[in-house]
Amino acid sequence: MTLLVDGTVETATRQSAAKSAGNPTVPQRLEGLDVIRGAAVGAVLMGHSWPGVFQGAGIVGVIVFFVLSGYLITGVLLRDVERHRRIRYGRFYAHRAFRLLPALIAFLGVYAVVELTADVLGDRSKGIIGYTLLAGFGHLKDLPLPFDVSMAIGPLWTLAVEEQFYLIWPALLVIALRRNRQGWLIVWSAAVVLSLMAASVLAMVILAPTLHSLVYALPTTWGLGLIIGSAVRLYRVRMFSWFSGRRRRRAALLGSILVLAALVFFPKANESPAFFVGGPLVMAAAAVLVILAASRTRIMPKWTRALQLLGMVSYAAYLWNYVVILWLNGGSTADLPPLVAVAAILLTLLLAVISWHTVEKLGRIGRDRFDKYCQARVDAGTTFRGS
Repeated sequence: MTLLVDGTVETATRQSAAKSAGNPTVPQRLEGLDVIRGAAVGAVLMGHSWPGVFQGAGIVGVIVFFVLSGYLITGVLLRDVERHRRIRYGRFYAHRAFRLLPALIAFLGVYAVVELTADVLGDRSKGIIGYTLLAGFGHLKDLPLPFDVSMAIGPLWTLAVEEQFYLIWPALLVIALRRNRQGWLIVWSAAVVLSLMAASVLAMVILAPTLHSLVYALPTTWGLGLIIGSAVRLYRVRMFSWFSGRRRRRAALLGSILVLAALVFFPKANESPAFFVGGPLVMAAAAVLVILAASRTRIMPKWTRALQLLGMVSYAAYLWNYVVILWLNGGSTADLPPLVAVAAILLTLLLAVISWHTVEKLGRIGRDRFDKYCQARVDAGTTFRGS
């Protein structure tokens, strides 16, 4: 079987080489990407805890997550096409459910119990707990809704953007691969997203300048980051070659960090139309970091170990941090006392570690059993047809 990826022909010989190096169905975890995850969620924690200082830190973390997600998920889809000549949609969405739902169910379940019993945020009094659960489980938080939801699920808008993107992207990718039109897919999808983003920003500036938060969370505002990450994965061989020299890699690393660091301190970044202009530049900087991390062949330095560990539990840390701050600070994220900010981060990390070793572990076990069940059915069908 052959498949045109990155403008070159990838054949079954590459799969054979992968088999000789280990199990090809279980991709090796790249330490560099865990470092990026850790840095991204660390930026989000700083933005939530000290919003007056790190006003754009949350945006930096979100941008990096979107680019990294596009890279990794497109890689998953490509491996499926390379091995099976198609995308197994049932397996793809089942794997996402096993990865994301256990921690999400635990988070929303604890939120509902706390608010129903203690009403810390006043959500029971407002009668919005049910609407909040609907928006959370339905991945609707990034869209203008006809009902109010709790501040507790504010960060879930990013999950909504991703899930909506991955309802469309796999089918488009398959069509592009079959026709060898990957480049056209990237160009046209980016053009559509940028056009919609420009239209929404223009409408906001002219008609409703105070509704920046609605435009900020729209999927069209962030789709470009996912597309850029996908482009990196599709053309990674070529892009890896761009940063093959040590000096070039160091210069690219320094330049990308400076671009992202500049936005960390950008005042009220999520309220300024200037962000929508500079956003693509920041996404490109994040893409460079992903390229550098994914193409690294050496073991990461020991001093990055803490970021690697943080990257492993980044999903749960992202889910829990905002609501923990709200519960500890009387329903507000403003004027956070230093002691409360530090306590919120420590409690967030504790909950993230517990989540990783409990509900997320159950998700991993469920995914493995699901794969074994599916493989057994395939083997049984093969045996039946060959008998």
